[in-house]
This record gives sequence, structure tokens and C-alpha cells, in this order.
Amino acid sequence: MDQELRELSREEYETSFSPPMQDVTHTAEEIVDLWPYAERALKETFSGACTCDLTVGYVYESGDGLFQHILVPSHISNVYLVVVVSKVRRAIVGHHRLDLGTLYGLHDA
Repeated sequence: MDQELRELSREEYETSFSPPMQDVTHTAEEIVDLWPYAERALKETFSGACTCDLTVGYVYESGDGLFQHILVPSHISNVYLVVVVSKVRRAIVGHHRLDLGTLYGLHDA
């Protein structure tokens, strides 16, 4: 049975941060089966998104080692679906739409 989708509010998303967030993209181990959840969340969060070539863009781990943020690129530049995973529970907490363009002024030239 598929896990129920849970979109995290900005506040809920931010509670999974613990500085310093570490880039573990190249060393992270798979904690959960990400793709069934990520595919459904991407379709729900980004209308018109193609899920035909899903990939992990980045993986960040909280400084306290409790959470991983798995960033899946969307079809919009600098906008990601972030799947938050609890390392302790070995479970997906939920997802959040992260728009780096809006947050940090990252816009394509």
C-alpha cells in the first residue's frame, strides 16, 4: 500500500533543519523506497510535470543526523520537490515545494 502524501508547510519543513545541513549527495545510503512517493508527490505538486526521468538532484542531512532532505528537480528551473525522510523512523515524513529562485533570487539569465 502506498504511503499517504503529506505536503509539509514551510514551518513543518523548517523543523527538520538542524545546522549545519551537510551535502551527502554522493555518500547517502538509501533509507526508504523514494520513488513511489516522489512520483505521486511530483504530479500533485507540479501540474504537468513529467515523471518519466526522475532523479535525485541533491541529498542534505541535518546536522543532528535525524533527517535527510532529498531534492528532486522539477520541470521548473531552481524549483525542487523536497522529500523529507526521518532517519530514525526510516520513513518519509512528507514533501515540500522548494523554490530557490524566489527564496534566494536564483533566476536564469
